[in-house]
Amino acid sequence: MKKAELEKLSEGHLGRYDWSRAKRGRLAARASRASALLRLLDTDLAARFPDSKAVNDALRALLALEAALPRRAVRRRRAA
Repeated sequence: MKKAELEKLSEGHLGRYDWSRAKRGRLAARASRASALLRLLDTDLAARFPDSKAVNDALRALLALEAALPRRAVRRRRAA
């Protein structure tokens, strides 16, 4: 593109940038690792749990409660 045409494009327009030396997927591994750690809460839960510490404490309490309760016996059906 000519310089005059580039000046007509808005600042964020992708045509303004030179992509000839770009490398595809250069940051993909880093983004994948970061998104693997990300968990999203629904809005009603986010209101009850303001930060990660509150969520972790609630989940640990749930696991402790599960460990303290006796397990139910699994009933198996006999084959006919």
